[in-house]
Amino acid sequence: MIRIRLGADDLERVQIADAPDFGYELALGGSVLADRTRASHLSQWRREVARNWNPGYSRLFDLYTPGYLPTFSGLAARPVQAQMAQPAVDPDSTGTVLHVRDLARVRALTPFTTALADGHAPAYSALSKLVSGFQTIALDPFRRRITSVVATASARAGTRAATSGIDAMLCTLHPMVHWDGSVLALDILHDCHEPLEGRPLVLQPSALAIGISINPAADSVTITYPATNGVLALDPASRAPSLALATLLGSTRAAALAAVVEAPALTTGDLAAVLGLSAAAASRQATALREAGLIATFRNAQTVHHHPTRLGRDLLSGSDDARDW
Repeated sequence: MIRIRLGADDLERVQIADAPDFGYELALGGSVLADRTRASHLSQWRREVARNWNPGYSRLFDLYTPGYLPTFSGLAARPVQAQMAQPAVDPDSTGTVLHVRDLARVRALTPFTTALADGHAPAYSALSKLVSGFQTIALDPFRRRITSVVATASARAGTRAATSGIDAMLCTLHPMVHWDGSVLALDILHDCHEPLEGRPLVLQPSALAIGISINPAADSVTITYPATNGVLALDPASRAPSLALATLLGSTRAAALAAVVEAPALTTGDLAAVLGLSAAAASRQATALREAGLIATFRNAQTVHHHPTRLGRDLLSGSDDARDW
């Protein structure tokens, strides 16, 4: 069990991440497959990944061992199809070399990880392609769902902290996180104390985590925890609102409603990106939809999230049925 002592100043610095770390989500997804871990809420995700699996991706499992996750941060920030080139794993700048060296202390290296440890360029080129391929099947088709799951969990924790206090939020964060008013205890295999020493504690919900993990960095300490037990399904297919709905609401406002229905907990910034508008213009569209009772809006720290109401969902669904008339 890992224990973190939190004083009054530390509690004031606690942060709740409202967006996923896609690089870490990808690494966690690999861990689920490498360990053959069974988790009911990820069963549909596993089936979709298996359906498109390339046996060559199994070489990534050489990078895993209990307690060690490879770092894919920075490689999965955007969908592969949106990148101008293959993400490069640079042996001079990435944490991969350090990871492989740590790996060698607890297990025998394979020919692939030995080549990585020795800095062989072909091995790093192969790793880039493996990560890109794995990302294409295990992460990119689920990005909007993952974003929604993480944003919803973050908003839930933030609301709990705002209404009942930070103590109540920490007590109810996850069954594997225990708070006694001064020490935060995490159900993790290692047994040690992690001093914050002025670093903020960041709580990171994750859609692909099945346990608790901790990442102490120079400027923060991040605790990643499972965001939900809900099934992680494929992103819904994007759809344009019907002509009838566009006529009723206006094309931009109808598109905004469709975006919020398809991705609950969408932020104003994400809505702006979907619509191709400025943040101010997207905020005006959201305000009009909220005043009409079609969406609900709530704030988590400095971020605003939008959820569809029952009326908003029914209106969009009804407009789709009208296509067949």
